[in-house]
Amino acid sequence: MPSLAHELHLLVALMDRAADGLLARHDVGLTYKRFLVLLHVSDADGPTQRDLADRLGSSEAATSRMVAGLARDGLLDIGRGAGNRRELRITAVGGERLAAAGHVLGDHFDALVTSQGVDPTDLTTTVRRLAAALREG
Repeated sequence: MPSLAHELHLLVALMDRAADGLLARHDVGLTYKRFLVLLHVSDADGPTQRDLADRLGSSEAATSRMVAGLARDGLLDIGRGAGNRRELRITAVGGERLAAAGHVLGDHFDALVTSQGVDPTDLTTTVRRLAAALREG
């Protein structure tokens, strides 16, 4: 019988695939990976690419390519920070797309969770506590 860890891994993979499909159907102009990059940049205060890679659990090279593409498309600004650091900021257009995508994804997944008799706020709290425990771990 699969373990909880395995079931959670499968759930996340299914959610990632569903999120990509939802974003494509609603034509928000973002893939789920691009959405995640914009989300993390908007949550942080001028993160560097290295900070972003750590937050995403991605390599610096993959993050650099994603950032370059988002900057080229006018969704991210790459500015100079202290020393030789390059700080990332979301643009107004990037913020609009992030909000649209967040609305689509949040509404869909909240409704899905509610349809299973689970309160989305309670589940969010539990997931955040588990993630924090793993980070401390």
